[in-house]
Amino acid sequence: MDGLGPASRKRSARMPREHLLGRTGNGRGPLVIALGGIHGNERAGVAALQRVLAQLEDEGLELAGELVAFAGNLQALTLGQRYLEDDLNRVWTESIIADVAASGSAAELTAERRELRELLEALTRELADAGSRTVIFLDLHSTSAPGAPFVLSADTLQNRKLALALRAPVLLGLEENIEGTLLAWFGAQGHAAIAFEGGRHGDPETAVHHEAALWILLEQTGLLEGQTPSLIAKGQKLLERSSRGLPRCVAVLHRHHIEPDSEFRMEPGYVSFDRVKRGERMARDRSGPIEACLSGCILLPLYQGQGEDGFFLGRPVRRAWLWLSTVLRRARFERLLPLLPGVRRDPDAPGGLIVHRKAAIWRALDLFHLAGFWKHEQDGSTLRLARRDQHPL
Repeated sequence: MDGLGPASRKRSARMPREHLLGRTGNGRGPLVIALGGIHGNERAGVAALQRVLAQLEDEGLELAGELVAFAGNLQALTLGQRYLEDDLNRVWTESIIADVAASGSAAELTAERRELRELLEALTRELADAGSRTVIFLDLHSTSAPGAPFVLSADTLQNRKLALALRAPVLLGLEENIEGTLLAWFGAQGHAAIAFEGGRHGDPETAVHHEAALWILLEQTGLLEGQTPSLIAKGQKLLERSSRGLPRCVAVLHRHHIEPDSEFRMEPGYVSFDRVKRGERMARDRSGPIEACLSGCILLPLYQGQGEDGFFLGRPVRRAWLWLSTVLRRARFERLLPLLPGVRRDPDAPGGLIVHRKAAIWRALDLFHLAGFWKHEQDGSTLRLARRDQHPL
């Protein structure tokens, strides 16, 4: 069986003309929805999905469930640029979706909001047809800087199980630092959702990493039923080798947001997971140098013209922390948090908490991260914390 090697790379990628790339399976077991190219300069995900669909058909492999593959920003993919007017991975908010739904005609919308409308209709239809079946979403990305593949997701136990199975570093909390992502939209619907960054834009190995991640996910969710064991093992070894020496898990603690027309420029040479020290000059903009606000590792340094995220900073997470957080969540530890000094339930957000800033002197955020509270907003002297809950897989 071919795959994850020279024969796979020879399959030519076609720029899609419609969002649906294909589907295969029996429509009865779990539903895996995979999407590539939500940014138009990230073509590797589309190529990988086309390859896997073709291989499933060529080999006559039957899935114990269903795989449905989509392409994201069709216009931007044709042009090979991140987006035309709006970032398609920043518009999946309640307010924007409501505005798009209320719009009378497509001509009133930006290019990306037309894409949003089309994708939303297609994805909503898939979820409605799935009924009570388990749904898992995989979002395939690439980066502007070279570096190893990695996984990111909201930190639920269901997501964490799938993310760790991909044998690449897992970033916890990054998705909660960004508004309007498709990943967050799927999570808000109550489904498991992970994103996989396969490598640098344009690197042939990036699509191969994407293929490996998708094959492993199909096996992990039971769709392959033990078929292609050699291919799964090959994919696992490939991703393990690509991330050798890197932390297994990283907590994302800081995002540097880029303001419009700020003339942001990263300092050259940074790669994801490079170690940085607090005070180190990372970039500069029209206001002057930009320094690291903490010691740890840099993630997703921006070396392209478009984008709102200059870089992220995080710190490695110990295995003991992962184990403890699993134990605490299964024991429903979050029910005790409102009993702590300076902590109360958020009356405007079911399951949310309000934490007085003074309580952070005992590293409150670390404690709340253990219980799954990553998303936080500062509101005067308090922090509003939220977590994602999902149904078990």
